[in-house]
Amino acid sequence: MLKPVSNHHIISGVSVASEDSLYHKLLEDIASGTLKSGDRLVTTSIAEQHGTSINPVREALKRLEGEGFVTFKKNSGARVARFEYQTMKNAFELLQLLEPYLLSWFVENASSANIEDLKQTLREMKNLSVDDSYRFRTLDTEFHWQMYSSHYNADAVSLWRRKKHILQALHVGLSISPKRIKDAITEHELLLNCIEQGDVDGALLALRSHLDQGGEYWSNSFPMALERVQGSHQV
Repeated sequence: MLKPVSNHHIISGVSVASEDSLYHKLLEDIASGTLKSGDRLVTTSIAEQHGTSINPVREALKRLEGEGFVTFKKNSGARVARFEYQTMKNAFELLQLLEPYLLSWFVENASSANIEDLKQTLREMKNLSVDDSYRFRTLDTEFHWQMYSSHYNADAVSLWRRKKHILQALHVGLSISPKRIKDAITEHELLLNCIEQGDVDGALLALRSHLDQGGEYWSNSFPMALERVQGSHQV
């Protein structure tokens, strides 16, 4: 039986283990769009803002650099990474590989409490205004996190979380069409029904369809939006 996932300490829909760390605070700012692609990251300003010394800031930025969220360049210092279309494509492809692996274990081990958590998240998704794209993305991410966070392979879960954060950062300023929201809810309903029945094969088929539909939608929507975002960050 799996321990139900807590709804506390959520970063853009993804729970974290060290919620008080500077690393996670900066990651939250990137994923939520507070810090945008191309923004400068001045260590002294960050240290002052968060009431800490320079060294923890440098360590956090180095860690974010290693995970692809921050870049360092001579004479210009640290900046939030300028995400490209290929960045999104790579993240999606990794999620397509990781999520079936994580899901199959969940279906075999989920408790009634785990399933009730998913039902509650899905109810919240249904009750949202179709104009609230940010909150919908947050709940979508929470739904998947509730399925994957208890997996025994912590490295796989961590990789999933990082790639999901990248997608959150890429999509933060983009709206989701009412049709896509409706379709995504239907996809989650089908997936949840298979989980509740303990149908691993059915759940995997539902998940792959959900990922494919989402990937196709964002592949069509993202390039023009990316061009606008990059144009607004010319320096």
